[in-house]
Amino acid sequence: MAHPDPFPVSRRQFLQLATGGLAMSLSTGTLHKAVASPTPSSSVLKPPVLRPGDTVGMVAPASNVYEPEDLQIARETMEQYGFRVVLGRNIMAQNGYLAGSDAERAADLNEMFRRPDIRGIVTFSGGYGCSRILPLLDYDQIRRSPKVVVGHSDITALLIGLNRKTGLVTFHGSSGLTGVGDYAKEHFRRVIMTASPIGKIAKPPPTPEGTVERSNRLITLVPGRATGPLVGGNLTLVTNLIGTPYEPDTRGKILFLEEIDEEPYRIDRMLTQLWLAGKLQDAAGIALGHFVDCYPKEFRASFPQTISLENVLRDRFIPLGKPTLYNLMFGHVRENAVLPIGATATLDATAKTLAVNESAVE
Repeated sequence: MAHPDPFPVSRRQFLQLATGGLAMSLSTGTLHKAVASPTPSSSVLKPPVLRPGDTVGMVAPASNVYEPEDLQIARETMEQYGFRVVLGRNIMAQNGYLAGSDAERAADLNEMFRRPDIRGIVTFSGGYGCSRILPLLDYDQIRRSPKVVVGHSDITALLIGLNRKTGLVTFHGSSGLTGVGDYAKEHFRRVIMTASPIGKIAKPPPTPEGTVERSNRLITLVPGRATGPLVGGNLTLVTNLIGTPYEPDTRGKILFLEEIDEEPYRIDRMLTQLWLAGKLQDAAGIALGHFVDCYPKEFRASFPQTISLENVLRDRFIPLGKPTLYNLMFGHVRENAVLPIGATATLDATAKTLAVNESAVE
C-alpha cells in the first residue's frame, strides 16, 4: 500500500530525531521554558459549524513544507469544501524537520484563534512537533473563541491537548496535504459542516457485489456495546502524552487508536505502556482504525520470530473484556473518516458500528 503521508518516516524515527532537535534548540535558545498549564477542563465546548464561504486559517504546527507545490495542494484540498484559505504567517518557516521554531508555530495558532475573521483552523500536515508547542498556546483565548481544528497523525497531540485543557471538541481527520476521496470528503462535511447529530461513522465503503472484503474488513475482537465521549488518535502520540499535563483522560470513554509503519513488537510496547498506565482499563470501549504497514520489516527483522499485528491486538485487548472493534475507516488512509474528540459516541462491537450520538459543532 502506498504511503499516504508526505513524510515517509515513521513516528518512531521522528521521536529519535527529536532528541537531537531538542539539544540543538537548547543550544540556540529557541526552546522556550514551559509555562504553567491551565487546569484540565471537564466541560464540553463545541465550535461553530463551518459553511462554504467561511475563511479558515491553515497552519503547520508540526513538520515543515518540503516542496512549495505541497502547500498549494494542501490549500486546494481545503478550498474544495468552499472555504477561503488564509495561510499562517510562518507556514513556510523551517527549523530542521520543524515548520519554524516552537514560538513561530505556536504564534500562528494563537493568531488564528484571535482573529475574528477566521472561522476554523486546518492543518497543513503532520510529521513531528505538536507536543513541543502545547505549553505555548493561549488556552484562555481558545476558550473565548472556540473554532474547529482538524488534522491527524502528529496533530493528535494538538487535538488532545486542546480538548484536555479547554473542553473544545477537536477533529481527528485529514490534513490539507492528505489525499482524500469522496468518502473522506463526505465525512468532513457531515461532521464539521452540519450542526446535526452525526450518526454512524467510519464504516468501510461498501464491498463490490460478488467479492469478499479483506483490506477494510471489520473485526470484532471483543463483542459488546459501550457509550462515552471519543478520545484518541495516533497511538505513538497518545502514548507520548502519558505523564504530561496533556495526557488523555480515558475514563468511561471510547478510545480510538491508529498507527503507521511500526513493527508489531513496537505496537505491543506502546499498548503495554497504556495498559500499565491504566488507560486501557479505564476506557469504556476501544475503536481501532487502520494500522498501516505495521508488520515485521523483512529487510531488517528486529527478531527472528515475531507475533502478527492482529495477534498483538488480540493479546492486549481481549483480556480487558471491553467492547473492541478493529479496522474502522480512519488513520493513515486516503478515505479517512473524521472523528470528533469530546463528542459522545456509541460503539457496538457486536454489530460492528460506531455512531456519534450528537452534533460536534453548533
